[in-house]
Amino acid sequence: MLERIYFEPIKEEIYTGVIKGLRTYVIPKKGYTKSFAMLTIKFGSNDIEFEKKGEEMKEYPKGIAHFLEHKLFEEEEGNIFNRFAELGASPNAYTNFQITTYYFTSTEGFNENLELLVKFVYNPYLTEENVNKEKGIIEQEIRMYEDNPGFRVYYNALECMYNSHPVRYDIAGTVESIYEITPELLYDCYNTFYVPENMIMTIVGDVNIQDIVRILERTVPNNRNKADYTVKEYSEEPKVNKHMIRKKMGLSIPNFIIGFKDEPKGIDKNNYIRRKVQMDILCRLLFSRSSSLYESLYNSGLINESFSYEYTLEKDYCHLIIGGESRDPEKVMEEIRTYIRNNKSAISSEDFQRVKKTLVGSFITRFNNIEGLGNFIKDYFIRGVNPFDYYEVLKDITEEKIIERLQYLNGDERWAISIID
Repeated sequence: MLERIYFEPIKEEIYTGVIKGLRTYVIPKKGYTKSFAMLTIKFGSNDIEFEKKGEEMKEYPKGIAHFLEHKLFEEEEGNIFNRFAELGASPNAYTNFQITTYYFTSTEGFNENLELLVKFVYNPYLTEENVNKEKGIIEQEIRMYEDNPGFRVYYNALECMYNSHPVRYDIAGTVESIYEITPELLYDCYNTFYVPENMIMTIVGDVNIQDIVRILERTVPNNRNKADYTVKEYSEEPKVNKHMIRKKMGLSIPNFIIGFKDEPKGIDKNNYIRRKVQMDILCRLLFSRSSSLYESLYNSGLINESFSYEYTLEKDYCHLIIGGESRDPEKVMEEIRTYIRNNKSAISSEDFQRVKKTLVGSFITRFNNIEGLGNFIKDYFIRGVNPFDYYEVLKDITEEKIIERLQYLNGDERWAISIID
């Protein structure tokens, strides 16, 4: 049975427990027409070098996690997508640097769709023929994205920042690496990572807790609940690999991404949320459309509405990226760095409180969106972090901590820029 936990500040409840090795989280939303289920595996594109218990470290082809995600939707009788459609559900999946996740949204037949989700993820069908066929499909995908300026500017920014960490590589791999993939290598990765102990299930919607428990007890396999592996750890220098990569692709207005290579040292599940909250506040103060820096850059014609930012935090890498379109990307970077240098201890108390209130509101309204909430709680629970702690940490954060983070952004060796023009 799943244990009920109630969060009084936001009047939400969650049911959680371990069913046959699979950690499960359910947020009931009575009266909602849609329901959402997501099965997430701690296996992403960065996990290309690992050792299984009692064996030596082994390197696998780049893109193998993404390749495996593609193949799991195929079964001997056809394609899983068709079976979900027959049950009135919309399924999908994705692989990123850290995880692979499979999910569906449905307005009817939730129990049947949940059973199908679990069964197909735990029953791969990999043959020489269907694996070789997939190589051509993924090759086309890789080549298509290579010609995409937004895609290229992003990966060039990662290459600028990182010297050796596999985050600098395309999640789909390379044309050369995918042709090294075999059914045997895929099964090797599958049997290592696709075990209940290495997964979480997140469910949001008007669902029956007892039904969910019964379905998972019936469909999660009995003999696959141990995760005995070690992924290679990477150590990066604080300084960036390169300060600039510029590539010509015939754009009328250049695309750019400015990267700041942050320091993940000391970040664990106990202070993960604190760092995330600090950077959420700082980025809004610096780069949101209500900030003085954004207004200055926009009014001078250096940026347009495409301007955006994102902060990524993982145990062995983290970075801030700022990007968009500009006729003078290097000037944008210069203006941003000058602003930070000249305002490194001047954060308006009024702006600080306004941003905190905005983030509190965003956190609460997130619980009204089924898919968004499912993804949000998955991102935290997969790291062993309670997402509901975000609310308490946010309330307790001080201006002084934000100023410390702002001052930290002054390291010259940590900045880089990628430009496509």
